[in-house]
Amino acid sequence: MDDERLSTLLTDAVDQYSPSYAEEPAMSVFADRLAEAGIPFQRQPVPERQDATSHGNLVVSLGPEPVELLWVGHVDTVGFSDEEQDTLLDGDTLYGLGTADMKGACAAAIEALLATVASGVELDRGLCVALVVGEEEYGDGAATLRELVESSITVVGEPTGLAPCLDHYGYYECRLSAKGTQAHAALPELGANAIHTMLAWLMEILEVAGGPETPRGVVVNPREISGGTTGFVVADSCEALLDVHVPATTRREEIEELIDEARTRTHEKTRATGLEFEEVFWAPGFSNAPDSPLLQPMRAAFERRGLEWRPGVFRSHSDASLFYRPDALTMVCGPGRLEVAHTRQEHVELSQVREAARLYAAMIHETCVRKTDRHGDTEENTWQTK
Repeated sequence: MDDERLSTLLTDAVDQYSPSYAEEPAMSVFADRLAEAGIPFQRQPVPERQDATSHGNLVVSLGPEPVELLWVGHVDTVGFSDEEQDTLLDGDTLYGLGTADMKGACAAAIEALLATVASGVELDRGLCVALVVGEEEYGDGAATLRELVESSITVVGEPTGLAPCLDHYGYYECRLSAKGTQAHAALPELGANAIHTMLAWLMEILEVAGGPETPRGVVVNPREISGGTTGFVVADSCEALLDVHVPATTRREEIEELIDEARTRTHEKTRATGLEFEEVFWAPGFSNAPDSPLLQPMRAAFERRGLEWRPGVFRSHSDASLFYRPDALTMVCGPGRLEVAHTRQEHVELSQVREAARLYAAMIHETCVRKTDRHGDTEENTWQTK
């Protein structure tokens, strides 16, 4: 491992503003490092994209087919209103958009790959490391990658503080709309304010959902709200965008029943009319079997690094939902803290990025390198599945 090379790679990638659909500046940083090391890679176009400046995903495949371990990370970030990059190194902490979500993990995976190749170790099973585009929107890069690669074990490097997350929340996004009746702003009692109605509906949704600490475990976030006109009148329309994160066992129908129940309660308490909602996006959650034999090499990698194996739950949406299969293992594990992602204060500890690189290298070794005992005889890995 080369810690200075890793820190430089991460800083260079974070310095590049790369929101969804404009990822190429950051992707080029990683591609250049691979090219310098002589590691072959391919650029996988994403068919839905019309912008000729994007070359799509970056995919490195090593070892024999089929792929046993797939590592996936995204290089796009959310967009800010300005393109100013406040990359700042304060001691061991690197601040900047994308440090935690998830250029830190991408840099760690590339460093693990560089170190693995430089070591000369022979891979007995297939390895694929893929950097994808479009995760912060609706995952067009990961959807394209899934058509190319299928693996027994998939690791997605979203920020978990390096905890191995085996359970993954589902995500439902919807648009709410409310109608009202115009009246002069000085006489609001003669109209019906759609903004008031929307606020009442949102409060009922929050009340019905109950919050993440309840047995239901639903997490509701009103993300955007807009309505009214520039005229001096009561607003006759209002829209809101709602994010709903739910435990793995929750069905889409349960979420819609929750929103509908809140709508009924709003009707009963207000003069609300015309309350409607429509689904924008749905990705189901998943849970891995706690006794899956495919967990063995992952646990071994943690033990090799002296890290505690304490499986957790990833409470956000990620590309991992696209790769989950009941007969395989999909795990989320990466450096950084989810709560600071997408914010102006986003940051990652470089020490954790360095540990991530070593952990990912250990995962590669435990999954893709056939072991030998102290007498030099080959030992078969009992976790391998057809």
